[in-house]
Amino acid sequence: MDLIQGVVVRPLKQIHDERGYLMEMLRTDWPEFERFAQSYVTIGYPGVVKGWHYHKEQTDH
Repeated sequence: MDLIQGVVVRPLKQIHDERGYLMEMLRTDWPEFERFAQSYVTIGYPGVVKGWHYHKEQTDH
């Protein structure tokens, strides 16, 4: 695959549970994104409702 110079490609880790799954797109502990908090994508299974929420402490999987 031909990449654009300077582009970093990372495999996305899927975190699964009974509601669906989540993939982190950007993280502050990646040196390329020091000024970015976090960006992620979630996929919910049929019948599942998800909403915005806040975690006081983060647990990495």
